[in-house]
Amino acid sequence: MSLDAITDPLAAAQAVVPRIRAAGDAIEAGRRLPPDLVEEMRAAGMFHLVVPRSYGGVEADPVTASRVIEEASAADGSAGWCVMLAAQAGIYGGFVAPEVGRTLFQDGGIMAGVARPIGRAVPASDGSGYTVSGRWPFASGSSHADWFTGEALIYEGGGDVPTKNDDGTDRVLAFFVPRAQVTIHDTWDTTRLRGTASNDFEIREAAVPAAHTFDFTSHQHDWPLFRCGGLVFMNHGAQALGLARAALATAREVFTTKRGWGGVPLQEVGRVQETFAIAQARFDAAKTYYYASAEALWADVQASDGEGDVTLRAKVRLAASHAATESLGVVDLLHRACATSAIQRTNPLDRIFRDIHTAGAHVMIGPLVYEAAGRVLLGRPADFPLF
Repeated sequence: MSLDAITDPLAAAQAVVPRIRAAGDAIEAGRRLPPDLVEEMRAAGMFHLVVPRSYGGVEADPVTASRVIEEASAADGSAGWCVMLAAQAGIYGGFVAPEVGRTLFQDGGIMAGVARPIGRAVPASDGSGYTVSGRWPFASGSSHADWFTGEALIYEGGGDVPTKNDDGTDRVLAFFVPRAQVTIHDTWDTTRLRGTASNDFEIREAAVPAAHTFDFTSHQHDWPLFRCGGLVFMNHGAQALGLARAALATAREVFTTKRGWGGVPLQEVGRVQETFAIAQARFDAAKTYYYASAEALWADVQASDGEGDVTLRAKVRLAASHAATESLGVVDLLHRACATSAIQRTNPLDRIFRDIHTAGAHVMIGPLVYEAAGRVLLGRPADFPLF
């Protein structure tokens, strides 16, 4: 499968958005993206935004990728989440040999996984690879992924004590395995982001060739994005902005079509007018800061041979967390203002409210990110991944 014909990833995604929106109830009921919708999204390049063209991907710049994720999330929170996580997993292709990257993605392969070293990897005696076992939670997109990535601690000789690096830290192995080597455990039965299929996956004594392992210090592709992973992991902010944008549209529909106490049109009620104006301002400000920060860092990375200015990197991660925080606040404001209209399952605001409260709990946009950004802005090391 080749996505070479896609020259405008945002337009390609927008063409699929009506189908995503129409599938909302099926996504919610099935707790996964319907297979036919997955194929439409795959063909539109939505799962391969940051995969290089030489590997069969779209190779969208990170700002465009964010706009696609926002668009998908505005149509359905779970669909947008799956697009976002596929983009995060797609960046791993930059750390494997080109022939492996083509194996993973050339035929439209979709990646899911978990970046937590909670598995066990025993090196083969002949150096050909590793035997990997473990169980990893929260693998979003597990229902449609073709490949799974995870991390494991290395146990030389098969002992009980993890092997250490020279600095005393545990040695960690990152790896890919095909779906055939994975058991999916149906653990994701939630009321929020219900359609993401963020299930556990398990690997039992799988033989993983050395070529399907990698580390984040060895770049195998020269695309500038692979030098600055923060430009992909910022997309939690784009997913939240999409949900907030959908909430604004839904609330506007309620306010302009319904009447309140005494039969007064809601759009004529002062507190409704004030609330909507505040929500719009918070959304616009957060979105402007988010995209301006991303554009500045991407320009800097392209103009240099490194990962970009440290302050710009910190501001991008800060802008992503800020976008998520403000988006959650916008949704809460509108949900409360819509009152009983918002609690009906037939009103999109009910699902948006549920989804964003789970999305906003992710560690990549939580308090630790604010602390790390503050450390950098005060002249200290971030002490947090992807800064």
